[in-house]
Amino acid sequence: MERAADASDVKPDRLSVLPDCLLHGILSLSSMGARGLVQTSTLSRRWRHFWREAPCLDIGPHEFQGDDEFQKWVRFNNFVDSLVLQHDAVGLDALRMQVVEPPKDRSGRWSRPDGNSWVRRCLARYSPAVLDIRNQSTSGAHVQMRRVTRGTVLHHLTTLRLTGVTLCAGFEHLLGASGCPLLENLELKDCLIGFREVVASSTLKTIVVHSYNMSMGESSLRMDYTPRIVAPGLASLDLVLLSWYAPLWEFQMSSLVEATVVIDRGRIGNAFQLLCSLKNVTKLEISTFPSLHLVMNSRFGRDLPEFHNLTTLILEQCRFTHDGPTLLEFFLLLATNLEKLTLENCTLPSSSERMVERSISMKMSNHHLNLKFVEIKHRKKVGVSGIIEYLLRVSKNLLRTDIVLSEGRENTWYQAALAAQGWWD
Repeated sequence: MERAADASDVKPDRLSVLPDCLLHGILSLSSMGARGLVQTSTLSRRWRHFWREAPCLDIGPHEFQGDDEFQKWVRFNNFVDSLVLQHDAVGLDALRMQVVEPPKDRSGRWSRPDGNSWVRRCLARYSPAVLDIRNQSTSGAHVQMRRVTRGTVLHHLTTLRLTGVTLCAGFEHLLGASGCPLLENLELKDCLIGFREVVASSTLKTIVVHSYNMSMGESSLRMDYTPRIVAPGLASLDLVLLSWYAPLWEFQMSSLVEATVVIDRGRIGNAFQLLCSLKNVTKLEISTFPSLHLVMNSRFGRDLPEFHNLTTLILEQCRFTHDGPTLLEFFLLLATNLEKLTLENCTLPSSSERMVERSISMKMSNHHLNLKFVEIKHRKKVGVSGIIEYLLRVSKNLLRTDIVLSEGRENTWYQAALAAQGWWD
């Protein structure tokens, strides 16, 4: 009777009766690392070889514990060698890799000349649709990706995400059409660039470049390169450059539809070229941009283009000065089809008479007859009336435009990120 009672207390294994495709989906959504995935082989006979077909892998040394960092590193590399030999799913849905700076052995020497060669072995073995490489070093320094892309062609890759790594010479091959012929989405966060070659891709649709980590500036490589992206099919650009160590990229993107640009006010170089490359957008958000009169000093006789397609404009944290034409004046003058204008936490000088006189002399009133809606967001009520008065005096059409006042955000996400590092009050 006791055995029968004990048998009745055993809960049925409902998980194992699920079909393989559903189990693989559950494992893909979990945070289980590759080592934990392999350890599921001990659960039951059904699970013994199940991990070999898993469509998603999360590989990194974080799963290996111990006091000796070098021994942990050796165990991890041995594990990767075994994994790539025994895991059978070559065409992965997603491959996530967490990289660190390789530790030194007891004699003080580096473990390997190219310590993250395990990344190259994984890229040579697998052909994922999504590739995510993240820096997990506790030191805060960039992890250099040396020779990891040599000869690599990822035929099925559509999304590439890189965080906190240095893209050494050769990485432009992976970013371009020859290395990733189907790449559509590129996301680079706090990465350093160690190559000068042009990256050309006809398949790229979205690019995200964020650099705001102020502690990740140490590198033995030259960082004065200016990356250049040629992407005729690019539709969306999200560019946030607040770190002093990140270069301002150059873009050729004739099909761009929407863009978000956040640049440190002291970053003048290439800012003019960036504005020119945005001329085809329909929706544009600009924040903390350098003063336009300073940007115009580097135009070398060229004029800013007209933004015929622009219908929605958002200016945030922009300081309008009377020293020269402002971004606001520029877009009111050259974006003739502008329909919606949002000004969030923007400021005018204490005396804006010179701005009004300059704007009137530029005959701006006849250039934005399509403007239907103006939204002014501000954390403080002080200064709002000055902005409204300026707009009404500059443009007669604004008398027929809906003007809405609302409370602006206290801090944006990137301001919060800088504040966490002690770089924003």
